[in-house]
Amino acid sequence: MNKKRKDWKKYGFLLLIMLIVLGLFPFSVKFMNEALLNNAQRMGDEIARRFAINEETYLNQYETVLRTVEYQIQNSADGADLSDMLEKYKGYTEETMELNNIELYGYIDGKMEAATYWEGDETFDPGTAQWYQEALASKGEVIYTSVYTDVRLQRQVVTIAKELGNSQDVIALDVYLDGIALPENVVDLPQGCNYFLCDQDGMLIDNYLSSGSGENLQERFLRIFQEIQEGKHDRYDSYIIGTEGEKRGVYYYALDSGWYTVITMPYDELLSATDNIWLVFGPIAAGFVILSGVYLILDHRSNKKARLYNDVVGVLGNSYYALYMINLKEETYSMLKGSDYVRSELPPRGEYRDLLKVMSEVIHEDVYEEYIQTFSIENMRELTKRRVRDFGGDFKRLFNNEYRWVHVQMLYDESLKQGSVVLCFRDVNDKKEEDLSRLKFLKQSLENVDKIAKSKNMFFSLMSHDMRTPLNGIIGLTEIISRNIEDSEKVRESVKKIESLGNQLLGLINDILEMSKMEQGKLEIKNSNFHLKRNLEELASIFQIQADNSGKQFICSIQIEHGEVEGDWGRIQQILNNLLSNAFKFTGEDGRIEFHVEEIRDSRNNYRKYHFTVSDNGFGMSQEFLKKIFVPFERETRFGAANVAGTGLGMPIVYELVRKMEGSIEVASELGKGSVFQVILPLELHEGEALQKEEISAQAASSAGEEMDLAGMRVLLTEDNEINMEIAAEILAACGLKITQAWNGREALELYLEHEPFYFDFILMDMQMPVMDGCQAAERIRNSGRADARKIPIIAVTANAFAEDIALTRKAGMNAHISKPIDFSILKKAMAGLKRNGT
Repeated sequence: MNKKRKDWKKYGFLLLIMLIVLGLFPFSVKFMNEALLNNAQRMGDEIARRFAINEETYLNQYETVLRTVEYQIQNSADGADLSDMLEKYKGYTEETMELNNIELYGYIDGKMEAATYWEGDETFDPGTAQWYQEALASKGEVIYTSVYTDVRLQRQVVTIAKELGNSQDVIALDVYLDGIALPENVVDLPQGCNYFLCDQDGMLIDNYLSSGSGENLQERFLRIFQEIQEGKHDRYDSYIIGTEGEKRGVYYYALDSGWYTVITMPYDELLSATDNIWLVFGPIAAGFVILSGVYLILDHRSNKKARLYNDVVGVLGNSYYALYMINLKEETYSMLKGSDYVRSELPPRGEYRDLLKVMSEVIHEDVYEEYIQTFSIENMRELTKRRVRDFGGDFKRLFNNEYRWVHVQMLYDESLKQGSVVLCFRDVNDKKEEDLSRLKFLKQSLENVDKIAKSKNMFFSLMSHDMRTPLNGIIGLTEIISRNIEDSEKVRESVKKIESLGNQLLGLINDILEMSKMEQGKLEIKNSNFHLKRNLEELASIFQIQADNSGKQFICSIQIEHGEVEGDWGRIQQILNNLLSNAFKFTGEDGRIEFHVEEIRDSRNNYRKYHFTVSDNGFGMSQEFLKKIFVPFERETRFGAANVAGTGLGMPIVYELVRKMEGSIEVASELGKGSVFQVILPLELHEGEALQKEEISAQAASSAGEEMDLAGMRVLLTEDNEINMEIAAEILAACGLKITQAWNGREALELYLEHEPFYFDFILMDMQMPVMDGCQAAERIRNSGRADARKIPIIAVTANAFAEDIALTRKAGMNAHISKPIDFSILKKAMAGLKRNGT
């Protein structure tokens, strides 16, 4: 009953995982839709803004006409024929500025003055005119009326008006809507997009429809405009329903004149990338790449258009703090919009050389000479001859005792007065500083990447050398054995050397694997109960044997009060093995290595700190290398250290393990005098027996199975490599075990099912094999329903030693895990332990 309950729990857990995965997918689709809509809103707002800038360029031309007329009226002689002056100036604008859709007039000195006579001018009552009342109310500011129908010509018109000082006189300019041309770049809008230009009341001034019907367009647009006023389209996911029933996003920008540019885009275009997302659930990664590519293309197009729209920003852009019109023939300037400092020093008009002189007082001295040369009258004349329309650069200018970055542009267009250019000045300090900071950051990043690349290249070079050295030795020793097969002493000596070189090569590979796990954040600490003193004594005994064999002195002192502790002994052993191995490796003959352990009280009652000290009188290390001893791929290359094998990864791994265990490590060393490593690790006390686990690890099984005779027991050995099969079969047979060979998982499953239950005592299963892998075969055996299916010991034998690989073997029902290369003494003890425990 308990077993069924566990199975249901397991199936329920698996079902829950599947439901979670399936449930998350719609959210991911929703998230992708929201991301596309967010991006579309930014793109739509940017397009609307660019069109608004384009429209403001033309509106600035109309305002310039008004201001010019204002100037001419204010400077005209008393009694001048103003209607005649307005008529001539209108003709001038039509000829030079190509403004053919306007009408100029005004209410001046109590009567109407107009470029074109209308019989109703004599009886005109200004109190009834909207443009006149709004102009007086604006107190000298330019106003734009709503769209209305001109009673004289029955054409739709917008009036732009301005009061002349405080005189109650008003000049006005009518712009007829049927003469307004669409922006040239409207055809570059994304497919299905519609463009609208309206006044402050939502009355359409101009529009471009690439899809949908134009029926009842004004009425439908007024509903959209009302929603814009209510803020309903400030959200990225708002939409309207088009004439064909499609959803459309709405994006807009408000001009200073009160007009609006509005863009609508079909949702089908915005969300087309996700139409078939449910059909590509499997290769979702490929879908993500496609969506990313679409995003990059759209972003690239948006940036490309942004640059285009920036190039066509009008001469009188509102983003400039100073604008000066330069007459290249007369070498004079006219101050259209001056900075505070220049206005205080110069009149509105004057000699260009005077303007340059004043500028010399605020332009940074490092660039002043270059500025004078670049923006001299002669150079600007040459630029206009070559029809260079946009020319400029950045420099530093003084603002209130602080230098800030300023961008200057020389703009030239045929619509300007012949032989004239406009110099525009804009404060770009924040952007410039940001660009310089980003450039500095990128430079530092490139330097860091280059440094890491050089370090890794050095590592691969050293690793190649250190791996080739034992491999060359092994190949050479096998040749010696083949030539001296009858010389048993030489063969025994060569085999011993091959074993030593193999262990050296295995150590190099283990270091590389540990470093890989560390870089991926998969370095794990698994705490369990163990007897610290007993384990330390066993560890010390191994190095005592090494000391005796190498003629070195090994001094060990273990001062521990509490034996049972909780921690990761495997990782502690890895740290100490690394430190002690290095001490032996870097200490010459007749050298001395000391290993001391002492227990220190901790502020927490149930914890103790353990102080491990490893010292030697070997080669030592330079002070320069000590600064980077814990940096991956670094190695000491002075004196004898260059002749010792290693990857430069051991100490970084030790450092990361100590950090993971909330400990500390210190090192002191001097060339020719030796090194001292001190590690302090906090461990929780555990007085009592260690908790028993449901599944027995290979080491636990080995300790339980010492001195058990396995002779006569049957083993189903599964291995796809011929050499590995031969070695394993030979050694196990030498122990009295009866071997049945299987070359892949399917063959192992078939051999198991062909024999009666309990025929085999053990199954040794390789993980990665053709036809069927080890985990699949083990799971099939466990689920076969035979009497011995749940009892027969299955041991995983594989080169994969990562935690996730071990977890896979346990999930498949295997009892223990032995890493390649196989230590057959541990394997035999593991088999005996599993048999003794009745597994």
